[in-house]
Amino acid sequence: MFTAIVAAVPSLVLLAYFYLRDRYEREPLAHVAAAYALGAFAMFAADGMSSFVADLVSSPWLHSEGGRLFDAFVLAGFIEELAKWVVLVAAVYSWREFDEPMDGLLYGVAIALGFASLENFLFLSSRGFAVAWPRAIFAVPAHALFGGCMGAYVGRTKFAPAERRRPVLYLSLSLVVPVAFHGAYDFALLHGLGWKVWLAISALSVAFWAFVLARVKRAQHASPFRPKTMMPSEFQALKRHR
Repeated sequence: MFTAIVAAVPSLVLLAYFYLRDRYEREPLAHVAAAYALGAFAMFAADGMSSFVADLVSSPWLHSEGGRLFDAFVLAGFIEELAKWVVLVAAVYSWREFDEPMDGLLYGVAIALGFASLENFLFLSSRGFAVAWPRAIFAVPAHALFGGCMGAYVGRTKFAPAERRRPVLYLSLSLVVPVAFHGAYDFALLHGLGWKVWLAISALSVAFWAFVLARVKRAQHASPFRPKTMMPSEFQALKRHR
């Protein structure tokens, strides 16, 4: 039980942070919890798919440079993000409560953090609490950011204005962008944990945060529930006409 709590706390803190960013029409907690649980289910699916695909290639090859690329971008990046993406698009996308762009980002984060909580629990159970802090600082937030990227593009798929709607493009980006970020992150990890690797991971993390927070602001601005206020230019024009 203590291991489960330690494994889940970083995810729950991050989920609360993104939940509070949903300023104008917050989602029911039951639906956020359901998305979180679906993310844990996606982790089981991804683990099974990854093991199946890994068995198709030789173990020594996975330790080569090409094998590291395959491990990072296919076994980790593509398969894990695909499992989350299927849950988000096939299940959550049609929820009635998914009614603004920010909801896509929030549900994407919730799915990713459910995935990360179970993964974290398995890591802590097998490797001990020594890995708890590095995973809390890097791995769990990384999953949240991958999910945020995914959800932001899924939200744009569903709610972009008609004249800007490109569903195939946005839906493709909702999978390709998280896979690229996830693969780059894991590829750095597979090259060891010296100071250069930690520096690279830290730089990637900062870039991920900037990328996702920019999409949080965009989704907030696009919310149909955002109070409509008069722009300063419109106010000045109104004054001139009085």
